[in-house]
Amino acid sequence: MLHLRGAIQHYAWGDRYALPELLEVTADGRPWAEIWFGTHPRGQAHVDDSLHHPAPTLLVDEVGELPFIVKLLSAAQPLSLQTHPSKEQAAAGFSREERAGVPLDAGHRVYPDDRAKPEMIVALSMFEALCGFVDTETAVRACEAAGAKELAARVRRDGVAAAAEAVLRGETFGDVISPSAAMQQLNEHYDDSKSMVALLMHHVRLAPGEALFLDAGNVHTYLYGTALEVQGSSDNVVRAAFTEKHVDIDEFLSVATLASVTDPRVVPTVARGDSSWRSYAYRCAAPFTVMRHDINGGFTLQTSAQHTLLACTSGRAGSLQRGGVVYVSAGETVSLEGTATIFSVSQ
Repeated sequence: MLHLRGAIQHYAWGDRYALPELLEVTADGRPWAEIWFGTHPRGQAHVDDSLHHPAPTLLVDEVGELPFIVKLLSAAQPLSLQTHPSKEQAAAGFSREERAGVPLDAGHRVYPDDRAKPEMIVALSMFEALCGFVDTETAVRACEAAGAKELAARVRRDGVAAAAEAVLRGETFGDVISPSAAMQQLNEHYDDSKSMVALLMHHVRLAPGEALFLDAGNVHTYLYGTALEVQGSSDNVVRAAFTEKHVDIDEFLSVATLASVTDPRVVPTVARGDSSWRSYAYRCAAPFTVMRHDINGGFTLQTSAQHTLLACTSGRAGSLQRGGVVYVSAGETVSLEGTATIFSVSQ
């Protein structure tokens, strides 16, 4: 079992206090947006185990490439409206930018790698997101409730996908008399008429322990809250709005799914347990497995997957305390004693 030190990402939308509090370290005034525990070059985790490694070493040097990244994420304001490519789209986009000679660290680079980025978000606090588009009837009702008559008419005439594309291309649809709650959150931080797209999307509110799964093409933005995020080992993000970073609306629309989708939330189900622990599975089409283990006593985990990360989000069990993340190799047995909530991610 290797104790890890994650790579901190200080993006502008991050919360200044939530993640330092989770890790029980002093806030430094900067926004702490994400902490990455993985082997992606843009955010390498280190092994931080003084018993076996006197100086921190890169996790990739110890175990090779991980196929996923575990992140601790905390948003104080909405992220960019974004989507992620499929494996095939990522490979084609990466190859195209390599042939064009676009530097990997260029601000306008869209595809820094050739991998897909499916992701699951599990709320650790109250968490809100816009994710995926609703059906025509629901969109019309939301537009009418907001007083967005022109947008409601466009949805009736052309459907949600066409209306969403028009909004994201910058077409204006008159004033909104009573903005929805999600629109208000976007408008507080961004002077952008594209906030009307919120009227066409699922506005999901998650309680702690509830989750979303976002596969390739799902259009989304996280509005606020703290969460555990698990995703493919990729940093391919195609943006459409609400950011100072590079926006490529044509590429976004070639990747995004604008058709209506069902509510993408994942309801955890009890997998197993006894009087001192209970495990919950977050079952979906993800290429990785995510489980939550609520421990009040003793707990033993026998790993079988090639790579497993354990992340403690509350309490303490053995040497694993709140904010701690460890790597567990295949065939290793981990025995923990205490009171804690621990997530296991494996593939």
